[in-house]
Amino acid sequence: MPMPRLPHPHLIALRSGVTVALSCLLGQAGWASAFLGGQAQFRPYHVWGAWVTLAVCVANALVYVALRRSAGPVNLTLAVALAAAVGIQVALGETHQVSLHIFVGVLIVMLGTALTSWTYRHTLPDADAPARA
Repeated sequence: MPMPRLPHPHLIALRSGVTVALSCLLGQAGWASAFLGGQAQFRPYHVWGAWVTLAVCVANALVYVALRRSAGPVNLTLAVALAAAVGIQVALGETHQVSLHIFVGVLIVMLGTALTSWTYRHTLPDADAPARA
């Protein structure tokens, strides 16, 4: 039985980037739940993790922009929206808007999950297909 073929390198890059981004988002949720649950020693991890998550999501959005033809318009829009939302989330955290910060955090994890799902289901356009205007 032959080995399955690897996906196109662009898909590997997109899928790898979104996997790291989603991992950061889930890690942030974990740190937040730990210190909101009464374990204050985990708050610094959440604060530092916010900056790591922002950097990862911005870098991921740049990969999607660079590979925009391979990523497609839906994935590109979701990746840029995710990076922007995480930037807003960091600002909400820095200004201690706790209730809104928690609510937006839930939406961000949902957005990250949607981007991951769309990216893993995405296939490259057929090279032989005629270009759409």
